[in-house]
Amino acid sequence: PKQEPIAIHPAPLAIQPAPPMTPQQQQQQTPVAVQQAQIAAHTASTPLHTPQHQIQPQLHHHPLRPSTASATTTPQTTPSGKPPVGSEEWHRQRRENHKEVERRRRDTINAGINELAKIVPGCEKNKGSILNRAVQYIQQLKENEAANIEKWTLEKLLTDQAIQDLQAQLDMLKTENTRLRSELDELQPAKKKQ
Repeated sequence: PKQEPIAIHPAPLAIQPAPPMTPQQQQQQTPVAVQQAQIAAHTASTPLHTPQHQIQPQLHHHPLRPSTASATTTPQTTPSGKPPVGSEEWHRQRRENHKEVERRRRDTINAGINELAKIVPGCEKNKGSILNRAVQYIQQLKENEAANIEKWTLEKLLTDQAIQDLQAQLDMLKTENTRLRSELDELQPAKKKQ
């Protein structure tokens, strides 16, 4: 015999009953826990041969939309075209970038060492000896510079002293010249009178 669908009615509450509602209003107003309790009570009183589709509760379940499901899976690339962080491709690119940065760094160091070898006299081909010789050469240049500064300072002092001495002699000679001219001028009018 064909069984009729069994309607689920809310359990009576101890409070004053509300006016009748449509099944849709009841579903929206009834909390999920109450609905589950009603289903459990009904299932216990219903024979086992009742088909499942007749007692399915109408809870607010939303199936996963395809767009939501695809958002939870890890895409192969991000919108910027880069692989997602932590992926195998991301690690591979990171290793490649690191290798490239290291290669450039080594090239820069090697180019600098080669330039030092051209500038510093007496260098060998060994990078370590080139650097050691460059340090020695720079120290030698600094010592030479300090010695030259000291020498030039002394020479400047001596030159300044010589200039001052010559200036003093010049001033003395100018004064002597002025005195002699004035004496000469005094003697000439007396000579003219004789």
